[in-house]
Amino acid sequence: MPNVLVVGGGIAGLTAAHELAERGFEVHVYDTRTTWGGKARSQPVAGTGTGGRRDLPGEHGFRFYPRFYRHVIDMMQRTPAAPGAATPTVDQHLQATTESAIAPIDADTWYRFSRRRLDKPYDLLEALELFFQRLDFDEADASLYGLKTLQFLSSSEDRRLGQYEKLSWWDFMQGDAYSPKFQRQLRAVPRTMVAMDPRRGSTRTLGVITLQLLLDYAQSGVNNDRTMGGPTSQMWLEPWVAHLRGLGAQLHPGVRCTGLDVADGRITGARFANGESRSADHYVLAVPLEAAQALITPELAALDPALARLRAADVEGLVAWMTGIQFFLYEDVPLVRGHTFYPDSPWALTSISQPQFWRELGLFRRQFGDGQVGGLLSVDVSDWDTPGTFVPKRAKDCTPEEIKTEVWAQLKAALNGLDPDEQVLTDELLHSFHLDDDLDYGGGLPPLNASGLLIHPPGSWEVRPEAASAIPNLCLAGDYVRTYTNLATMEGACEAGRRAANAILDRTRSQTARATLWPLEEPAWADPWKRLDAALYQRGRPHLFELLGIRTAAQAADVLRRLSALTGLSKVDDWLDRFRVSGVVDALLARMGIR
Repeated sequence: MPNVLVVGGGIAGLTAAHELAERGFEVHVYDTRTTWGGKARSQPVAGTGTGGRRDLPGEHGFRFYPRFYRHVIDMMQRTPAAPGAATPTVDQHLQATTESAIAPIDADTWYRFSRRRLDKPYDLLEALELFFQRLDFDEADASLYGLKTLQFLSSSEDRRLGQYEKLSWWDFMQGDAYSPKFQRQLRAVPRTMVAMDPRRGSTRTLGVITLQLLLDYAQSGVNNDRTMGGPTSQMWLEPWVAHLRGLGAQLHPGVRCTGLDVADGRITGARFANGESRSADHYVLAVPLEAAQALITPELAALDPALARLRAADVEGLVAWMTGIQFFLYEDVPLVRGHTFYPDSPWALTSISQPQFWRELGLFRRQFGDGQVGGLLSVDVSDWDTPGTFVPKRAKDCTPEEIKTEVWAQLKAALNGLDPDEQVLTDELLHSFHLDDDLDYGGGLPPLNASGLLIHPPGSWEVRPEAASAIPNLCLAGDYVRTYTNLATMEGACEAGRRAANAILDRTRSQTARATLWPLEEPAWADPWKRLDAALYQRGRPHLFELLGIRTAAQAADVLRRLSALTGLSKVDDWLDRFRVSGVVDALLARMGIR
């Protein structure tokens, strides 16, 4: 069997290694770090565990597994749990988060939300209206937001790629038309979920993920949004690495790749900082975007226009920071059974109280630290460029202690009520904190960040490469590679690793099955409207809502109800067959009595 050298031991690299080793390939994986899993790995706080307990568990950010993470979950289902575990495979360690909450600063309470099934287009509008009513938003704001969300859902993939990829989410959603209060919400939601500023992220990417997260709440059951039932390395990554070794994969930690050699249009070897060189039949470059760009030499770029575009790209403009801080508490503060979002926080915070999901491991204070810590509040900081409220500086310009002070104060401002006897978080609760190890303060401020996230600015799809490069024995894997997921997440990285493995299987003419890939799913009832929009787009015409001059969600809902009653969702195609597209809308509206 051919042998494969994988550079990078994050989710993408481990996935590619898994798929290839499972099919009998000889696989070698190299990573700069001494621990595996990249950004997903746990970061134990060294020296904090005593009396046989593990060190306190830090991490890059909280672990979030929504419904559409199919590639990652499948990989977990194929990975045996650690010996002695109560479950056969690591996916069984996932725990359902049955609720979520929003904690505004200007309110005396939080808002909890549950799920509701959506069966028709206008159900989406009603669900959004109810959601925003609870948050006391203006009806006009909620109506416009619902209209634009429904417009995106009913837009064709041709329009999304050809038009919306070049447009920011803010411009598409008409962000300047909302009230200041709603604008804060519109800015906060993408930042807290995927570190994206809606003014910088493309409509195509943010629209798809917004729909996926919204549709998560339209599914029955309680396992649409999940979190890991313990530290990620302990519950998933360590068993995964053990399984890979059992499959024959050879893992080489703590070895940094310094270059790839090229001759006769192919990769001939990889060089490492320890002086080692290794050659292979095929290579997978599975390092973060910045590291990949650094390894793309002029010789490599000359062999592949996609690599040349990536080498010339402005990485600073493509990535942003989303890093974690953990607060270790003397007593557990569960908050809600899920994630809490803080739309008014200048640093775009999201939190989850983790011990309530780690019961499988036993009482937290008996498992971790020195026996004093009973609670763990894990927080993601997603905006590092806006001045704080209590420490009036950008997070990038703050010391770790200042970051702790500002984040802790932002949490207290949102979670604590007006009654001093009903404070959720108090300073007396705080034992210690841990800031993401990937922030390097060795050179002073601002720190270096080894874990930037692609933020998908408009037009960035053109810069991003496919997994299979034009070089016949080089593939790329990472959350910046073109995928169905189209988001810088462990799900996107896992899919990219599968795509790299499939490219190698194709190139070696392997007779084994290809790794499964899952497109993101949207409701089937939207398909006829997407087909109508595709026909309109192909003829250079705007979306149906724009064509009709619809300005509110209520008008859109009325049109969709009447179209549904007139034609049935399945008969839109019949209308397209019977009329020229330039006249089909007028014909439908005439039948509806609108024109």
